[in-house]
Amino acid sequence: MLAYKKNKFRIQSVFIKSAFALLVICLISYKTNAQVKDSVAVNHERLYKNTLKLNLTSWILYSGVQINYERILSKKRSITLYGGIIEFPMPSVISNSSLAFDSDKKKSGFSIGSEYRFYLARENKYDAPHGVYLAPFVSFYHFNNERTGRDTSNANFLTLNTSISFLNIGGEMGYQFVIKKRLVIDCVILGPALSSYYFNIKLDGNTSGDQNEKLQEIIAALKQKFPVLNDITKGEGISSSGISNFWSLGFRYAIHIGYRF
Repeated sequence: MLAYKKNKFRIQSVFIKSAFALLVICLISYKTNAQVKDSVAVNHERLYKNTLKLNLTSWILYSGVQINYERILSKKRSITLYGGIIEFPMPSVISNSSLAFDSDKKKSGFSIGSEYRFYLARENKYDAPHGVYLAPFVSFYHFNNERTGRDTSNANFLTLNTSISFLNIGGEMGYQFVIKKRLVIDCVILGPALSSYYFNIKLDGNTSGDQNEKLQEIIAALKQKFPVLNDITKGEGISSSGISNFWSLGFRYAIHIGYRF
């Protein structure tokens, strides 16, 4: 009888120890699997460090396409490079003038730029590239355009050649939405800049009146179409050779759509 009780106690003891060991193993296994899943999830997120975006604002304002590439450097920082082939839409009708121009004969242009983004830790629930950001930026735009036309007062044919360049150095604030982990909507809300403008406008052909006045009329038409160029003709304005080069305050704003990979 005593031996039976001892064996029964040993069996119960072994059973309890085995059950406890099995419970510990199960807990460790569960925790390990959870960590693996979390690690996989984190690694899965980190794979999307690259984003390609289309600049919708540039597409609307200018003819052509500008592509942005954003690379995540850390949870709160990224760098963006952008560029594209775009064209400056010169006005055909010159208000209060005898000048009239046909469609563009030749036109070309490009843009390049870069920005370094800081996603604000205190303002953002998510890691980059989702949330509010601040970024210094630099950009450069260059356009060439040639179009034919005429002076309606004397029926003489004209050729207008323009070369325009913008250099912008500034800072911006924006917000980038991330939808379903892959799609992004990037909004540059505020982007003040110090901008350098260079214009070289040449009008070939016989016109009625002073040719420099005709150049001023063309500049006035540009100002009506693009108010940001309002500083042209102030100060020194356009010279008799058709060249203007000045610094002024500029402004950047943009909306992009993109895809992460």
